[in-house]
Amino acid sequence: MRQQSCSSDRVARGLWIAVFGPDGVGKSALIECLEANPGDAFRGCTRFHFRPHFGRGDRGRDPVTQPHAQSPRGVVLSICKLLYWLLDCWLGYLFFVSPNLRRSRLVIFDRYLPDILIDPVRYRLPASGMAFAGYIAGLALQPDLCILLDAPAETVQQRKREVSPAESQRQRFEYLNLFRTLSYSLVVNADRPVADVADNVNAAMRHFMMDSHRQQRAALVADAQLD
Repeated sequence: MRQQSCSSDRVARGLWIAVFGPDGVGKSALIECLEANPGDAFRGCTRFHFRPHFGRGDRGRDPVTQPHAQSPRGVVLSICKLLYWLLDCWLGYLFFVSPNLRRSRLVIFDRYLPDILIDPVRYRLPASGMAFAGYIAGLALQPDLCILLDAPAETVQQRKREVSPAESQRQRFEYLNLFRTLSYSLVVNADRPVADVADNVNAAMRHFMMDSHRQQRAALVADAQLD
């Protein structure tokens, strides 16, 4: 899946990450740890769920306890919904994500648009519309760093049993396959205490930002030499 990147027009002050994984793997617990202690590199944290929701962030969202309870939408309505989500992602980046990055904030997405390819039933997408869904997901702007929390299906089932064990195993397999196609991605072992997972993610974010700063300095030196 081809992902669009907006890195070239972004001053690397803040950081935009997206956290993926099935229900029960520990996404919410990790994000709460990062929100409570975003680190000295950031001037705070802003959280979104799946998409920017035109700047409303994660406020007012109820937990999903039955992700597969509703039937799929029709093909035409699904296409309209996908286009709406994509528009929200682009406008949300321009008016909400990017300004937060310029203010040196950590921007966290709990899931992001490519998640529709892993669990289309959750997003009420029909099987006949998945080719278009893949195209839409490929047009979404790519976060600086995509993080997959990975754990055995047995661990996920012990924490939450909202889908069958077979579905948990299928999702794990599909997530791992998806992350082989994403640039700047990290797979983290989530079968351990959340504090250890948060330490791993914080170290990855520090490494990413240090590498980005080195690349920027190298680019500035190259420009100066050309001048």
